[in-house]
Amino acid sequence: MADIKTEESYAEHKDTNKEVGMSLISNNFDNALDYAEIGLDAFVSDDILKEIPIVKTVVGVVKSGLKVKEIFFAKKILTFLKEFHSGKLSEDKFDKFREEFAANDKYRAKVMEQIMIFNDTFLQIEKSKVFANLFAAHLNEAYGWDDFVNLSYCLNQLNMYGVSLFDDMAEFKTPFYGGIYDDAKHRYPLLTNSGTISIWGNHLDITPYGLYMYHYGIKGKVDEDISEAYPSIFKEKATNEAKSSEQQ
Repeated sequence: MADIKTEESYAEHKDTNKEVGMSLISNNFDNALDYAEIGLDAFVSDDILKEIPIVKTVVGVVKSGLKVKEIFFAKKILTFLKEFHSGKLSEDKFDKFREEFAANDKYRAKVMEQIMIFNDTFLQIEKSKVFANLFAAHLNEAYGWDDFVNLSYCLNQLNMYGVSLFDDMAEFKTPFYGGIYDDAKHRYPLLTNSGTISIWGNHLDITPYGLYMYHYGIKGKVDEDISEAYPSIFKEKATNEAKSSEQQ
C-alpha cells in the first residue's frame, strides 16, 4: 500500500513540475490577476482560476482531500511566474534562457529543483516575487548561479516585515554603510539571520548579498547595473581595496 502511495505521489510531483516548467518558458496563464491578493478558497471555488493549468493540476492532485499547503503552493508559484513574466527581463535574455531550458536536461532539472523547493518553503507570499526578481537578475548576468543559490537561502531566512530597514539604510550619508542607527521598530533581528546586514554596536552595514537582495530582489531592478545605482558604495570599496593592496 505504501509503495502505491509513493508511486502516486511521485507521479503527481512530475505532473506539477511539468506544468510549472511549461509556464516558466511560456506565459500560459492570466498575467493580469494579482495572485498574491487572492484568497486560498478562490483557487478551489473560482471557475476561472481552476482552469489555469497549474491550479488544475494541483487541485487534481489533492482532490481526495484538499490541503492548504498544496493550494498555497499554487498561489506562490503563480505569484512567482507573474513577476517573472512582468517584462523586466529583456527579450534576448529570456529567449536565451528558454532555449537552454528546453535543450539542456541537466540545466532544466537544476532550475526546476530550485524554483519548486524554495517556493514550496516560503511562508510569506512576497518572497515568491522577490525570488522571481533574483532569478531574472541572474539570467541578466548580474551574478552567477552559485550566488543565485546563496541568495535563495538568504531570502528563505529573511523576514519580509524587516525589509523597510533597507529603505532607511539607503538614506545614510554613505548609503547602507556605517550608519549609527536606533532601531526603535526592532527590525534588526528580522534581517540578521538572513546574512543581509552586519551589526557591531550601533553601527549598521549591508552585506554584498544584502545589496543584491535589496536592489535586484526587493526593488526589482533586474536590468539596472548595481554599481551605477550606488556609485558612492563602489567608489569607496575600490578605494579601500587599493589601500589594502598598497599595504601588502
